[in-house]
Amino acid sequence: MTITPAAVADPAAVDLTNCDREPIHIPGAILPHGAMLVIDLATWNIVQAAGDSVGLLGRPLDTLVGAQADNLFSAEQMDKLRALIADNDLIKPRHLLNPFLRVSDDRPLDASVHKTDGLLVIEVEQADPADVHAQNPLGCVQEMLHGLDAIPTLDGFCQAAAQRVKQITGYDRVMVYRFLEDGAGWVFAESREERLEPFLDLHYPASDIPKQARALYLQNWLRLITQVDYEPARLVPTDNPVTGKPLDMSQALLRDVSPIHREYLRNMGVDASMSISIIREGKLWGLFACHHYSPRRLPRHLRAVCELFGSMFSLQLEARERAEQFEARLASRKVLQQLMHNLADDEDYGQGLIRNTPNLLDYIQAGGRSLRETDPGGVAVRVNNAITSLGRTPTDDQIAALTDWLTQKIEDSGDGIFVTDRLGEEWPEAKAYEDVASGLLAVSVSRDPRDFILWFRPEVVENVNWGGNPTKPVEVGPNGIRLTPRKSFEVWTETVRGRATPWNLADKDAAFDLRVSLLDVVLRRIEVANRERERAYQQERLLMAELDHRVKNTLANISALISQTSRSAHSLTDFATGLNRRIQSMAKAHSLLTKSRWEGVNLLNLIREEIDHFNSGDAGMTMVGGPDVLLAPKAALSLSLALHELTTNAAKYGALSVHSGRLSLRWQLTAEGGLALEWRETGGPAVQEPKRRGFGTTLIQRALSMETGGRSEVRFEPGGVACDIFLPPAAIARASGYPVEPVAEKAPPPAPPQPELARRILVVEDSSLVIMTMEGVMEDLGWEMVGPATRVDRALELAASEDVDAALLDVNLDGEMSWDIARILRERKIPFVFTTGYDGSTVLPDDLADVTILSKPFTGEDIERQLRLLL
Repeated sequence: MTITPAAVADPAAVDLTNCDREPIHIPGAILPHGAMLVIDLATWNIVQAAGDSVGLLGRPLDTLVGAQADNLFSAEQMDKLRALIADNDLIKPRHLLNPFLRVSDDRPLDASVHKTDGLLVIEVEQADPADVHAQNPLGCVQEMLHGLDAIPTLDGFCQAAAQRVKQITGYDRVMVYRFLEDGAGWVFAESREERLEPFLDLHYPASDIPKQARALYLQNWLRLITQVDYEPARLVPTDNPVTGKPLDMSQALLRDVSPIHREYLRNMGVDASMSISIIREGKLWGLFACHHYSPRRLPRHLRAVCELFGSMFSLQLEARERAEQFEARLASRKVLQQLMHNLADDEDYGQGLIRNTPNLLDYIQAGGRSLRETDPGGVAVRVNNAITSLGRTPTDDQIAALTDWLTQKIEDSGDGIFVTDRLGEEWPEAKAYEDVASGLLAVSVSRDPRDFILWFRPEVVENVNWGGNPTKPVEVGPNGIRLTPRKSFEVWTETVRGRATPWNLADKDAAFDLRVSLLDVVLRRIEVANRERERAYQQERLLMAELDHRVKNTLANISALISQTSRSAHSLTDFATGLNRRIQSMAKAHSLLTKSRWEGVNLLNLIREEIDHFNSGDAGMTMVGGPDVLLAPKAALSLSLALHELTTNAAKYGALSVHSGRLSLRWQLTAEGGLALEWRETGGPAVQEPKRRGFGTTLIQRALSMETGGRSEVRFEPGGVACDIFLPPAAIARASGYPVEPVAEKAPPPAPPQPELARRILVVEDSSLVIMTMEGVMEDLGWEMVGPATRVDRALELAASEDVDAALLDVNLDGEMSWDIARILRERKIPFVFTTGYDGSTVLPDDLADVTILSKPFTGEDIERQLRLLL
């Protein structure tokens, strides 16, 4: 191989990788022990010839070139050649058995034919019919293969194969030379003469066998060098006259060998060699490398035996590895099935893959050969930027940075899987934790955001024995500008760091299976989530429509209340008080309905909401009782207004206006499934039937009838007001039939009057109208309002620093909750209530669940009464 002057000027540019550019497929010469004829199939003229044509064919080269092929071959031989060409593409050489091309009775020949560029190439060698294997080459192959498939281990399988090749061929040394992923070679098995130094387990750099040589090993199962020191037999003429270019000898068996390779062998002390390709799944797995330390020519029939053995050995190797992969995949599939089963109920599949049994380390073994032989390796899962890990892994920050890098790396690869046993060489930042993660098997299980599963293998520090220094540059030779291969093949030991035990094909297959399964899980969950979002959206639309409907109905009812209350009011004060109380009654019924999710309202609770409001010190005693009944929402709202009117009237004019008064309120289920309710007042002031029916009486008598289909009757008897209310079965949402025991509630006797104390009340509220109502209450009572605080930060400041007697706290201040304010007040032992439109049971935190709630809307009277209870 010629080196350019620029390469000589720069010695760093000269190394064995320059051999990758050597055109070894067009050497223009053949090995001298054979002969080659190149025939133009269009004319059957011999257009090129080379080699020992006199010794083998009995004709000198100059008489062959330009001659017709039928001048050399018999008519029978020409017919057979034409038939062979017609029936076969002859891309690969076809061996023609002796005596097909015998040109003289005393010289048996072996021949091979193939086609290239529309030319027929015939290669001729001397045959050796006396060889013991020449008569039965197939039996020889069978003997070589016998029992190989029963050897359980791969190294044993390869060792036995090397021994059998040596036994048949007679070479001094036969090695199984295996190619590693980085292209370097490894003597995996060896059979040798005892006098020879062993090469077993030595490594050789990838540059020792150039890329184009490996490509030809894929095309030709066998290559032969009978003697390293030979003079190549040049083709005559050099360029093919038909194509006008050098003859492509990629398939030629007698192709001349690169002078660099011959010098390489010479430096090793080898005088003859043969290589047999080992091909697995279309890729060059390795070679049978045969060395002899004196000239040796192997007959063509024996080379055919070796070629067939190499092919059969490759098939057995592939079958063996496929069987191992199949068994490993079956085992991993069982674990995968259990993994997926366990994920069925896991919302966070990242956590589920780690904490369940089996887990990801059971699925793919991350441990490897290491100084820490018990080191199981580690695995990490990144889902929605949350990282979960198991075993020995980098830190969360390091994993986050690694996955950011992997996002681009995996997008470029396109298959969602990244594998390396030397992460620090791929990504220098990983050198910081190569003791934990020199090996990485990464699987992407989503696209946006990137979710990853990452298995980490620790660094394996080991000594590698090389056949000579793999990094030593070659030298320029003395005979012109020629590349000289390295001369030293003494064992050179290198300590290798930053490498992990390589991931095998079963690991990669398992990772692929997991990715497919998880993508299916993720996609199904996305689909479910989309359906849930759509359902939630439709439900939200329905709820908004329902809310709009109810708000408008409520506003319509309030508008009607305003109108009707104004008709019966005798003064502005009377109007405001009546309207306020009626709105309060509706609000209480709404609160009860909200607590039940608008399923209905318990009748007893509805009654208590109304009558408890009037249990002041001067109130009379009430008796309530009846079965457990749940009213339908519409009936509950209507009945609440009716009960409000009855209770308000009793508190102003009837039994609840004096301490001696009595109120009995009982109900029972009718035979038809409806409800009968009796209101009876006794012991109060004398009652006279009013001359004009007011809005309250009209509401009681007509609203129930129109809203529920029921009926009611109000009577003004001398002993007190009586009212009978009947509700149809449709007004009952649910009834147990079991009566609620009558309960008598007696208000305490009036307490002696106490002198009024000036109080300081902290007000935390963000509604200006509510603040004005509270301010009016404070002015009427002669108390001082502290604040008001409309923001949480201001409220916290006042709660911590001001001397107050009690506090009114709005739950929600412009989106911020007032829990921290309440906790400060509780710590200072200052009583307080929450004011809110929320249902307290749904919003209060556990530590504040016992705090009293003053529900909005409320009146000034409600504020005063609640404050007095606090104080």
